[in-house]
This record gives sequence, C-alpha cells and structure tokens, in this order.
Amino acid sequence: MNPLEKLYYTGNRLHRRMTKSIPLPNTKVLSVGNITTGGTGKTPATIYLSKLLRSEFPNQAVLTRGYGGKLSHKENLLSDGQRILMSSEDSGDEPYLMAVNLPGVRIAVGRNRHKNALALLRENPIDLFLLDDGFQHYRLARDADVVLVDATNPFGSGRLLPQGILREPVESLTRANVIILTKTDLVAPSALDELRESIRKTSGLSQIFISRHVAEGLVQIPCEYSVEAKPKLHSLDLMRHETVWALSAIANSSAFEKMLLRSGAERVEQISFRDHHNFSERDIAMVLERVKPYDLVVTTEKDYVRLIKYSALLKNLKQFYFLKISFEVLENEILLKEGLKARLLMGATL
Repeated sequence: MNPLEKLYYTGNRLHRRMTKSIPLPNTKVLSVGNITTGGTGKTPATIYLSKLLRSEFPNQAVLTRGYGGKLSHKENLLSDGQRILMSSEDSGDEPYLMAVNLPGVRIAVGRNRHKNALALLRENPIDLFLLDDGFQHYRLARDADVVLVDATNPFGSGRLLPQGILREPVESLTRANVIILTKTDLVAPSALDELRESIRKTSGLSQIFISRHVAEGLVQIPCEYSVEAKPKLHSLDLMRHETVWALSAIANSSAFEKMLLRSGAERVEQISFRDHHNFSERDIAMVLERVKPYDLVVTTEKDYVRLIKYSALLKNLKQFYFLKISFEVLENEILLKEGLKARLLMGATL
C-alpha cells in the first residue's frame, strides 16, 4: 500500500469509526452497494430488489445521493411514486432512471439521506428504505447490506483509491450480508468458479449469488419517458448482422459492447465518454459528424436520461435506440428472497 492509498484508507477508517449509525424508527433499511468505483450495476439491482420484495414491503422508498445532479447537495423528493417532480439534470441520471422504472416507490435525492428518510416517514408509512450506494454510507443504520461485485473486473488491480478502483479493502466484504456477482455471463465458467470461491472464503458467506444483465429489447428514441409511459420494445433482431454504434458514458463500456454483440450485432463501433459525463452540444455535434443519419445507434437507458434534452438535435438519427435491460439472479432466487425477508423482518442471518 503506497502513501496515497494509506492516506485514503486511514481517512475512510477514521470516518467509519467516528460516524454514529442512526436507526430509523418503525421501518427497515436495505443497503445496495459495492467496494469499487462504478460499473457493478447498482441501479438495475436496486430496481430488481425493490420488485423482489414488493409483496412483503409494499410501501417503499429509495434514498439516493443523486451523483451528478445539480441538487445532490440538497434534500428533495424526486418522485412521489406517481409523478416525477424534478428534472434529470437536477436529480442525476441514475435516480431519474429508478423513478421511471419504479412506479409506486418514492425516490428521495440528496446527500443527507437521514434527513430525507425522516421527512418521508413524517408524511407516509414506509415499510422499507432502499439505500442506494450505501455500503460506505455509515450514518444510517441498516438491517441488511447487499454488496455487488462486477465479475468482469472484480477489484481492478487490487489497489485502493486513488491508485486503483477499490473504495475499501476486499476484506471489508465480511460486513456484507449478501454478495451478488454481476455480469457473470461475460466471464468464463472456470474464472467465475474461482472468483466465487475466493469471495466465499474472504467474506465468510456460504452462498455467493450470481446474476446477469438481460437485454430485453430496443426502445426507439425519442420516446415518452415517464412513470406512466410504457415504451414499445423493438426486437433485438434489428441489430442482427448490423454494425452498431454504441454511444455511452458509463463505467464499463466494454461490457455494453459485449452485450450488444451477444444480442446479435455483427460489429460494434464505440463512442464512449467517462462515467456520468454531462453531454454538451459539442459532444452531440461530434456524434453527428461521425455517424450517418441511417446508421444504427444504440445507447444505454442511463445515458438516454442525459440525452433527452438534446432530442431536437438527435432527431437526425433515424435509427436511434436505447437498450432496455433487466437484472436477473441466475440461481437460488427464492433463497435470496427468503433470506432477505428473514434478515429484514427478524434479523436472522442469511
């Protein structure tokens, strides 16, 4: 561990020791997080877990910081479950995406998630709070911690920030109640088995769940994008034997490329930006210079949230879609659901 890593590690450890976790009254808290920077699939996993537990916990809310949003430093209600009350620029792309895909669930955005939770509890009975990106958020006590690990790049070089992608040492997985490996369909079975066994030994958990992101179809852009809207899904066959331009600003653009190829694309040309990149008119002009009007262009749903404001400029693209994906646990989903229920309701171990 070099001096910069030691400084980061010491600061994080001190912060954790000095932060008193505050329980929320008459409700349960489920944290969804990771130990690396970006790319593990927290947003689709949070949507999945919300739906998985909806019958047992019908009154839900998501607490999210709103990374990249203009109002992430304030406390705001993004969605009351029926209406979206902020723009994607104010809320950030991932919270907005969750709001559209979780009708009936309140979404609160802001750095002070404890304050947002108390405000929601004053107005509504909440059975379950989902704490988005919560593994390193120590102020709120939680009843269960779900940690995601990207199977295609589990821990990077194994070094801590700022030298690597680890937010804390791999040994911190011992704090997790559930560990789910994501994008497992993109790695060799032997490598997956090895990773699974390594994490099992490190974490002390007997069960390590595996998952994948499933491409459901293509949604043509522009489209109505709201809680009420149900956009038409076009077949993935549109990409078959085609060259696809992959427009993205996500942490793991190579995984997006692999998904397009597995969905039928003959060849993928990437136009990629850094994660959470705030697209500008100059960026759009560059895209339109590189891509011909009738070329097939596919972006992610998260990126579409940030591209909506440029719909008038992008209308020149006649075959422009976002890829609709869902999160899927491949084995033992019933065990995951029942284990989380037991942990949340009775504090039982998974």
